[in-house]
Amino acid sequence: MRAAGEARVQRPDIDDVDEVIGASRWSSLRFRLERVARKRRLGLALVAVLYGGTGLLGMIDGGHWPTVRDEILNAHVTTANLMGFRITAVQTEGQVALTDDEVLLALGVKDDTALPFLDVRAARERLMANPLVQDATVKKLYPDRLTVNLVERKPFALWQHDGKVQILAEDGTPIDEFRDSRFAHLPLVVGPSANLKAQKLLDALALAPKIREETYAAVFVAERRWNLRLRSGVEVKLPEIGYAAALARLESLQAKQNVFAKWINVVDLRSPAKIVVRLSPEAAAQMAEADKAAAKAKKKAGQI
Repeated sequence: MRAAGEARVQRPDIDDVDEVIGASRWSSLRFRLERVARKRRLGLALVAVLYGGTGLLGMIDGGHWPTVRDEILNAHVTTANLMGFRITAVQTEGQVALTDDEVLLALGVKDDTALPFLDVRAARERLMANPLVQDATVKKLYPDRLTVNLVERKPFALWQHDGKVQILAEDGTPIDEFRDSRFAHLPLVVGPSANLKAQKLLDALALAPKIREETYAAVFVAERRWNLRLRSGVEVKLPEIGYAAALARLESLQAKQNVFAKWINVVDLRSPAKIVVRLSPEAAAQMAEADKAAAKAKKKAGQI
């Protein structure tokens, strides 16, 4: 402790080398160099901040900042790609109805996607969100490949109801909305509950290929029985039960007489004992004219 009244001695400033007691020449020189270095570092830092701020403002004003920001955020991806981990191939198995674009979009694979940073779990979930996909497996194959195994739901028919058309699976479950021509070749069933009864009908039509080939739509009438619409304009009325046997009879008749090429517009198979046909209006008019002409000729022959 200092004695009472003892004067406090002011310590010299460390930067004032001349005031440092006992400082050697080398110490004085070192202190001076450190002071200059500190001042220079401060100046360089200020210059760096100035130039950095100016460059940042220039990028923002020029609209380049988003690109630069993305490059900074994706530096790890760029580095991985430079090291040979960029995805160059996607191998798929089980792909039938899905397009390549649909698969790549669900996987999230782009031109610059790096394999180490692809989330395969999220990619699988995106694939599973597609109604056509029943199951999927996604695996990485280093350094630059991705393998995808797909189990697709098989499109079976188109179902028209309530003003919309949906793609059906074999069990009658709607898969997706009908949006493009990939599924235009599928048979069309129409009406409420037609999706639940379609498989049995199509199985029966498979045994009558000539009828199947001519059929473009099947209408479920009153949720009880089917009417077939043929490409020739003929409507075939099937019975509520036993329509497989009725189709077999019509298949045989078509093979022998080519009834669909004649002027008829309805073939009624609802009776198991007979086939009833209805002529088109044009054919009916022609037959009426023919009957009149025959009657007139007979009458004239009787007068002679």
